[in-house]
Amino acid sequence: MGDAGREQCWIIATSVNPEREADDANRESILAHDHHAYIKQLDQDGHLVMHGASRDEHGVRHGTGFIVIRAATKAQAEAIALREPYIAAGVRLLNLIPWQVHRSHAPSEVQ
Repeated sequence: MGDAGREQCWIIATSVNPEREADDANRESILAHDHHAYIKQLDQDGHLVMHGASRDEHGVRHGTGFIVIRAATKAQAEAIALREPYIAAGVRLLNLIPWQVHRSHAPSEVQ
């Protein structure tokens, strides 16, 4: 935990690399598999806070999604983020956003 009970986290936000070559279905399948293994490893290592695809209430995709990780420094967060398979393959571009989390004690269900 950082200052005043805040936890230093980082949002791994990505965008599709417009300069990438078109991926074939096999490569995309491999990247998706490796991405899910990466998420699982982040969780096992204690770095993962949350993750998910950018979808609206109808399931329509809006972008690539987000991964929120715990890391004490930007350098540590970058090292973790650059291992994400889509980023490492150059298919997606990284936007690393610092986020100091202060958790609410309010009910988690939204009406």
